[in-house]
Amino acid sequence: MSIFGIILSEKFLVALTIYGVLIAIIFPLSNYIYHRLQNSFLEWMWDHIAMPLIQAGMLMFFILLTYPVIFGLEYAPSISSLLSQDDLRINHLVNLLFIISLLFPVVPVIGKWNEMILPVQGIAGSMMIFSWMASSLGVTHYSYWPGWDVVLYCMILGVVTHWFAILIAHLIGHKIDTSYNVLGSGELFSRGLILLMQSPVILMFSAGLGKQLGSQ
Repeated sequence: MSIFGIILSEKFLVALTIYGVLIAIIFPLSNYIYHRLQNSFLEWMWDHIAMPLIQAGMLMFFILLTYPVIFGLEYAPSISSLLSQDDLRINHLVNLLFIISLLFPVVPVIGKWNEMILPVQGIAGSMMIFSWMASSLGVTHYSYWPGWDVVLYCMILGVVTHWFAILIAHLIGHKIDTSYNVLGSGELFSRGLILLMQSPVILMFSAGLGKQLGSQ
C-alpha cells in the first residue's frame, strides 16, 4: 500500500479524526488544570511529568488506532493479539515514549532540537509495534532502518511541520488573545497542532518499515 493509499484509507482517516478530537479536548482540559494548580512545584511536575506522559499516551493511541494500515498492510495479526502475548507490552510502549521525552533534551547536540522529540517518540513506538508484528508473522529477518531516503524525509518533515504548527498556532492565538482579552492561547494551540501535524512523520517511517513485510 502506498503512502497516499494509507492516507486515503478509511481506517487512517477515522483514526486521524479521533486523534484530532482527543487533542482538541485533552489539551484545553490540561491547560485548565495547569492554571488551577497555583503552585510552582506542582506546575513543574505537570510540565515535566504529567504532560510528557499524556503526550506519550496519545501518540501510542494514535499508532494503535492506525495499525496495521500505518505500516502499509491491510491484513496483520490484530493489535489485541499482539498485546495479549505479554501483559507488560503496553506498559513498555508507554514507558519508552515517556522516557524519550524526558531524556531527549539532555542528549548532546540533537537535544536542543525540540522539534524532533515527537517524531523520535512516534518512530520509537512504531519500531516496537513493528517488531511485535514481525515476530507474530514469523518473520525473523527484518531491519529497523527503512533507508536513508525515508529517514531524511522524516527529519525534514518533522522540522517543517513543527514550525508550521507553531506559526499557525501563534497567528490563531494572537487573534483569540486580542478578541477575548486572554493570554497564552498560542502556546495552547501550538502543543495540540504539533502533536497532530507531526503524525505524517510517524506514517512515513512506519510505512517504510512495513515494506519489508509486504515484500515477504
